[in-house]
Amino acid sequence: MPTAPVLDRPTAAPRYLPLLVLSAAAGLDAGSVAVLNSALPSLGAEFGTSAQDLSWAVTGYALALAGLLLCGGAMADRFRRRRVLAAGLLTLAAGAVLALLAPAFWPVAVGRVMQGAGAAVTMPAATALVTELYPAGAARSRALGVYASAQAGCYGAGLVLGGVITDVLGWRWVFVLQAAAAVITAAAAVRCLPAGTAQRARRLDPVGGGALVAAIVLLVLGADLATRPGDGLFLLVLGAAAAAGAVWWRRGRTRCADEVLLDRALLRMKGVRTAAFVGAAFYFCVSGSLFLLPLHLQRVQGMTAAESGLAVLPVSLAVTGAALLSGRLIPRFGARPVLAVGLTATAGGVLLWYLTSAHSSYWWPVFAGLVITGAGQGLSFPAITVTGLGGVGEAAHGTASAVTVTALQIGSALGPAVLAAVAASAGSGTPSLSGHHLAYAVAAAVVLLLGLPAAVRIGAAGRITG
Repeated sequence: MPTAPVLDRPTAAPRYLPLLVLSAAAGLDAGSVAVLNSALPSLGAEFGTSAQDLSWAVTGYALALAGLLLCGGAMADRFRRRRVLAAGLLTLAAGAVLALLAPAFWPVAVGRVMQGAGAAVTMPAATALVTELYPAGAARSRALGVYASAQAGCYGAGLVLGGVITDVLGWRWVFVLQAAAAVITAAAAVRCLPAGTAQRARRLDPVGGGALVAAIVLLVLGADLATRPGDGLFLLVLGAAAAAGAVWWRRGRTRCADEVLLDRALLRMKGVRTAAFVGAAFYFCVSGSLFLLPLHLQRVQGMTAAESGLAVLPVSLAVTGAALLSGRLIPRFGARPVLAVGLTATAGGVLLWYLTSAHSSYWWPVFAGLVITGAGQGLSFPAITVTGLGGVGEAAHGTASAVTVTALQIGSALGPAVLAAVAASAGSGTPSLSGHHLAYAVAAAVVLLLGLPAAVRIGAAGRITG
């Protein structure tokens, strides 16, 4: 592993302004996803774009984000982190400007790919800067709690703002907001954050790095294709992902640690592996169940798309509050009990939706499940991050955080694809109420049977037991 650089730290302990800037940078990713969801129908109507083509505005972003996160982590560990953060934010802003000026739909999709690439650079750099500025222990755990709650808060705000801005000003103003927020945050980062020092490292292996990026992109693409009507193309794509992964693994055997995009020694660390595994199972459940719930609210309870979006908003509010609490509980009790409670609550809230019927009210069990699973998510997010950074040298925090977020993105891609297929299989090809019930049960089982046993191996202070 590379040695830690001597950092240009501020003379006084950092207070709230740097954390506010870093939280805003992380929140841009979650907020930009949520705010666009409300604008997509209006965008598609203007350009006459089909729903299937329109989905590429979301898929393109996800592919770029998941595929390039490890590249962003490597940049954060090799160059001045403030500069890397600002570059990612400006790339996100440039993608928003391209979408804003687009005369047709496909330039919007390209702009979204650019935004995903910008977020892939921004997120590892922001996480690494949080750990650089706030020392290990209570201060860092509280900072990570604020950091996680900001992402949930921005997602919730995006759900509301997207619909309001689109209705009042038009969908292009959604991208105006994103571009302005990214530029302002980049300027604030340059003003408020320490520069740090560049890490001298060997040139990255382009073949191995390209193979790893291709493997992740193809895996996420294969999961997305599995949800679309087709002839089994996703199986070919998943096979190509496996082949690319094998190339990366083989290249890693013959390259120095500084030359590879992801050092396999990092994956041998139990904290990193556990955070990645738990994170993938956790987000499989969260993203998959929250993908199905609005469909249930629209098809069974007769809500409009806008109403179902607002109906799901309580989950973001619960995540925001619980993440702040998690940042204070982890220093006192350790990551293991906080994460165990969080995962159990996440699964329990999803299981409540198993009780839904054609005549059940929104408040029970939907609202109750949203609050419980949201609280579980808020407790889990910071604990997973703390676990993934446990025992990792500060110079590799960018890559370690990128591993965790990449696992979350893979779980996020697989969840909707698998659970939608489960729901359809129980409904004779069309998701029914019984199909949704089965999918919720599967989502909760993945967390309880896979994620929770791995989480209990975390030591009381966030370390992994043998």
